[in-house]
Parts: sequence; structure tokens; C-alpha cells
Amino acid sequence: MRYWELIKGNIDKIKGDDAKMNKILELTDELLEEMSHPHPERYWQFMRDTHEVFYGKHFDREYAKWQVEQMYHKDKDGRTHRGEHWNREQTNAVMTNYKSTLPSEVTPCDFYVALNAQWHDYICWMRELFATEQEAEDAIIKSAVKFWFQDEDWDGNDKVWAYFRMKNK
Repeated sequence: MRYWELIKGNIDKIKGDDAKMNKILELTDELLEEMSHPHPERYWQFMRDTHEVFYGKHFDREYAKWQVEQMYHKDKDGRTHRGEHWNREQTNAVMTNYKSTLPSEVTPCDFYVALNAQWHDYICWMRELFATEQEAEDAIIKSAVKFWFQDEDWDGNDKVWAYFRMKNK
């Protein structure tokens, strides 16, 4: 018997019974934790699939924080810069300025991930093109909005999620 068959065949026994549901979740969590070390790629695939069930193809706070922590780039002097450049409050403030031009499904967490990704990918080049840091960052923000959220040939409103889901496989 497969796990799915076991659960589906006994769904009435766990519906409304928090103790049984919690025990099943605890057992599943223990098994997944054991699996995460020898098979991290399968573990994270499962976690991403489960995340999509709960949140759709959009970031939540924890996943966005983790994703941004994975970002890095090297500057022209070879120094590595990692993680967050703009914090959530900063990206939320910027998002407010663009809200009317964004698809309604875009979350503040999606925006946070997109802006930080664009910064890591383009800051070195933008510093060469613009006279000031502020001009470079303004250009990054505008290009991030256009690329991640206003791409006419991207079907859907999940480009940020889709890119990082693919990248993290």
C-alpha cells in the first residue's frame, strides 16, 4: 500500500482529530528530516511542492529570506557580497510606488526577492554606467520591475518563483 492510499482511505479518522493529525505530521516531519541529509535535492523539491500547495507560486517571508541569503556576486575587486542589499521595509516602500503597475498577485516577498536578485546581478555594471550610486540603484529597481513583473512574453504572474524554483533544483 502506498502512503497516499493509507491517508486517503482513512481521511475520516483524521478529519477533526487534531491529535491524530499532529501525530501524522510529526512522523512525516521526522522522516523528511532523515531524508534531508542523504537526499537534500529531493527534500527541497518536496518542500517547494508543498509550499506551492499552501502559498501558490509566490514567496512567503521565510522562503524569501532564505532565497535572498543564497544570493551573491563579486565586485570588480574580487570581494564577495552576499545576501540582502535591501531589507523588506525598503522593498515594501519601493513596491508601494509601483503597486499600480504590478500584477495584483505579486506579493511583497516576491518583490523583495526580485529586487535583491536584480541588485546582485546588475550592480557592478550599473556602477559603470551611472555617475552616482543612487542613479545605479534607481536603474536596477526600474529594470527589476520591468523584467520580473512587466514581461509581456511571460505567461503568468510567477516569474520570480519560477526562476528560483528552476535555479534551486
